[in-house]
Amino acid sequence: MIRSIIRQGERHALDKVKRCVRQLTSPWGRSIDTLVIPRSYQETLESEFSSVQNALDQVDSMWRERDLVILPSHLTAGDCQEIIRLAHGAGFDAIAVPVILQTSELPSYEDCLSLSWDERWTLFNEHSNDPIAVAEALGHDLWVLIAAAIDSR
Repeated sequence: MIRSIIRQGERHALDKVKRCVRQLTSPWGRSIDTLVIPRSYQETLESEFSSVQNALDQVDSMWRERDLVILPSHLTAGDCQEIIRLAHGAGFDAIAVPVILQTSELPSYEDCLSLSWDERWTLFNEHSNDPIAVAEALGHDLWVLIAAAIDSR
């Protein structure tokens, strides 16, 4: 899904997304200075850096100056609270985007989703025989939401 977002924002094909700063371009031509972390904080950064703030500071000391930070996270209330605190402290809107298989999952994420997010965009990851196509489609949907939100500021 993150690869699909980056593919659209960079307007070219790519095989692998690495954590780094990228210059994305909205569908309307706006340049978006972006820190991209392609996999969840818990899977890739937590054991190495031990806190969300330390991870962001070590991965990109200038993250607070970016237009966009893509930081996937599991819906763990403590981590979500820290992400919101850091985002707001840096002047960002904090947006939760749970990707769920079915609406019956939502109550299990209540502790995280009820926090003071500026917005919540829920994407439904429907079962499919082609999960790659579904991830691609979800990335397309999410990129449109992200680019439109940034463009409307």
